[in-house]
Amino acid sequence: MRRIIKLKGELVIISLISLTISLTAAIMIKNQGIGLYSKNSTYRINNIYSESITGLEKELNSSNLNNHPELQQLLDRKYSFTFGYSFYVVDAAGTVVAGSNKGLLAIDKNEIIDGNKEYSNSKTDNNVFKISGCDYLKDGYFLYYVYLKYAQDDTGMLVYALIGFLICFFLLIWGRISYISKIKASVAIIAEGDLTHRTPLKYRNELRDLAEDINFMASELEKEDQKRSEFLTNISHDIRTPLTTILGYIDMIKKEKYDSMEEMNKYINAIERKGLFLTTMMEDFFEYSKLTSKDIVLNYENLELNELARQLFDDEDSTFEERSLKLELELSNEPVYTYGDSNLLARAVNNLLSNSLKYSKPNTAVKIKVSREKHNNVNYGVFSLGNVPKEPISETEVSSFFERLYKKDQSRSNEGSGLGLSIVKDIVKLHGGTIKVYKEKEEIIFKLFVKS
Repeated sequence: MRRIIKLKGELVIISLISLTISLTAAIMIKNQGIGLYSKNSTYRINNIYSESITGLEKELNSSNLNNHPELQQLLDRKYSFTFGYSFYVVDAAGTVVAGSNKGLLAIDKNEIIDGNKEYSNSKTDNNVFKISGCDYLKDGYFLYYVYLKYAQDDTGMLVYALIGFLICFFLLIWGRISYISKIKASVAIIAEGDLTHRTPLKYRNELRDLAEDINFMASELEKEDQKRSEFLTNISHDIRTPLTTILGYIDMIKKEKYDSMEEMNKYINAIERKGLFLTTMMEDFFEYSKLTSKDIVLNYENLELNELARQLFDDEDSTFEERSLKLELELSNEPVYTYGDSNLLARAVNNLLSNSLKYSKPNTAVKIKVSREKHNNVNYGVFSLGNVPKEPISETEVSSFFERLYKKDQSRSNEGSGLGLSIVKDIVKLHGGTIKVYKEKEEIIFKLFVKS
């Protein structure tokens, strides 16, 4: 299977990978005690001391320590909600005169030592630590404090994890972002006219699909450009050849290079034939140009395909007989109505008849059939025409019938403009239908599908 996962799925997987890497790295940093997560006891003691103890001692030293109710109010007002801390103002005997825990009345007097600082970790959880200390204030009073907290603050770890996630995510998707830039650059190159340029294919997601679609578009545009070049070349050739013949005969007549009036009339008839050919060819060119124009307006009306086929049969039957061809007609048992431009649809069918008249094998039948078919819950009126060609035709040649200026033998330019079947295809397309051609034994069968 070419596609493994869609782009959205890839981004989700990359996000999960990035998150896993970043969290793992953050936890490792945390456990190794790097940076913000240092387990050094001196660092932690100095940190909490400067964080809370220094400011409290200054404020206590500026207060009346003998006014115990005022000391208690001070601790209650400013420091009772300081997370992880317990503060006590004690005398030299360890008696608590004010404290954050009113239920504690005394501290072991052996702990009341000026400048004493102790650090210890929990025996059950190394990440939980305790700092206790004592500092002399004034008037025989000391500040005794205890700090109990989880050693590592997860906020820092989350910050590391977020930064790591963003770095990993952008590193992992950078290739896809760069690939999008390459696709954009390829589109610009193609738009500037280099239709041979192709977008490189990478990954197995929607980006690859987009690149393949762009390459397909460029390939089709390149083919169309080649066809346009061939189109102009063939037009020049098809016009120049009969025009050269006409000018040659005119020059011979002007210089009286003929032996009799009969020979001169032969030249004039040749000029007339070539002139009519040029007229027909120019009409085809103008018709094709009109059909491919966005400004064309169709004159819609209700049509009955049986009646249209009957009229065409009556008009062309004798012409086919003159070419040793038998024109056969098979109508539908019920009316087959469609909605379209009668002139254009008649032109499409006439082009098919004209094509079969030129290229059918003598003494064979050209079969016209009208029917109704249903495809994808849509009813179609179907006009079919089958004929046996003069020469064997391959499947490749059949698939090329609707190309502009296609001729089985390019040297036989006097047989038409090469636009007849292209005109048929465009007419049917304008009516929201389609045309198919296929081989069935010796016959080539054309089928026009028009919505009914």
